[in-house]
Amino acid sequence: MRTIIYTGKGGVGKTSLAAATAIASAAHGHRTLVLSTDSAHSLGDSLQVSLGHDPTKIGENLWGQEIDVLLEMERHWGEITRYLATLLQSQGVEEITAKEVVVIPGMELIAALLMLESYDREGKWDVAIVDTAPTADTLRLLSFPDAVQWYFDRFFKLEKRMMKVARPTVGKLMRTPLPSDQFFVSLEDLYLRFRRVREMLSDPDRTSVRLVLNPERMVISETQRAYTYLCLFGLPIEMLVVNRVFSEGLEGKFFEQTLEEQKGNLELIEEYFGGVPMRRSPRYPHEVLGFDRLRRLGEDVFQKDDPTRIYSRSRPVRFFSRHGKKYVQFELPFAGKEALEVYTRRDTLFVKVGWYKRTLLLPYAYAGAKVGEAHFQDGLLSVEFLPAPEVPKHAE
Repeated sequence: MRTIIYTGKGGVGKTSLAAATAIASAAHGHRTLVLSTDSAHSLGDSLQVSLGHDPTKIGENLWGQEIDVLLEMERHWGEITRYLATLLQSQGVEEITAKEVVVIPGMELIAALLMLESYDREGKWDVAIVDTAPTADTLRLLSFPDAVQWYFDRFFKLEKRMMKVARPTVGKLMRTPLPSDQFFVSLEDLYLRFRRVREMLSDPDRTSVRLVLNPERMVISETQRAYTYLCLFGLPIEMLVVNRVFSEGLEGKFFEQTLEEQKGNLELIEEYFGGVPMRRSPRYPHEVLGFDRLRRLGEDVFQKDDPTRIYSRSRPVRFFSRHGKKYVQFELPFAGKEALEVYTRRDTLFVKVGWYKRTLLLPYAYAGAKVGEAHFQDGLLSVEFLPAPEVPKHAE
């Protein structure tokens, strides 16, 4: 199953683009599911149809779904949620409140990731298009499979053995309930499913992330940060969609200033995200609601292309560690061996190779580290970061 994840800052038009892509995908003959993971669902409003927790057929080759996290947890995570709710009740939390508190923020995307894994195994759909919550929540939850694996690799087996000893001994003297064997079985099953989710997300032949942004400075800044962390987690960024771009030739003082500012912002986008395929969609004089207007949006973005094809498998930016040092690697396939400039300013890395200029916001693990050496060979630029105690004066 081909999975396409749309993410970006709140309000940039992710839902409209996800719905438009789904309509275009279905028109190309693909069995397509579009699902919303945002707790404030607006997918049904965008399509102007009624959607529920289970997939609903809304057109030829097209189904829609808005995840109900409470229903999903009751269906599939019963043992885990029952234990957590019982644990909270034992500490004086009322039953209704306990059931609500168990639903942690971002649980919608966790449920969606596990649903995608299930749909991928079933083979019922050719394409799944995911409309996500705003960027920050999406980034935390897309990294969740890594966190789960870290926990299970280090603590799960130890805790499971400890509970077998504790339950018949100290467990009888405690007011706080201890987890049952079935609880650990459910957790282990969850872990195995998250491993498959991680494999699915990191495979560029199966999963793509498409970042949506508007040509506005604040939106561009947040998209930079999202881009950095998606690269850090090894998630394939296949495309950027610049949404709500004003057409050239609009008359009037307001539009002159708007178009001038937009031009500068579009140049910034090229500088920050060079190497990632980009598409643009226009600013319409009306709301993009309903099948007809969404179909028009899909046509404007993809023209006659199949919107589900893989537009890029490259990794324009890659983070890795070697021998205790951190590196960032850029793909610059068309750059020559011109003068190379590399420097940092606070949490930003600036790179210039001839006419090519890149600006990259660094993840927290890199921020503050000084640049050591840079190597450029066969279109790959590798930049080394030195641990603080080892920084020689000449490195600056």
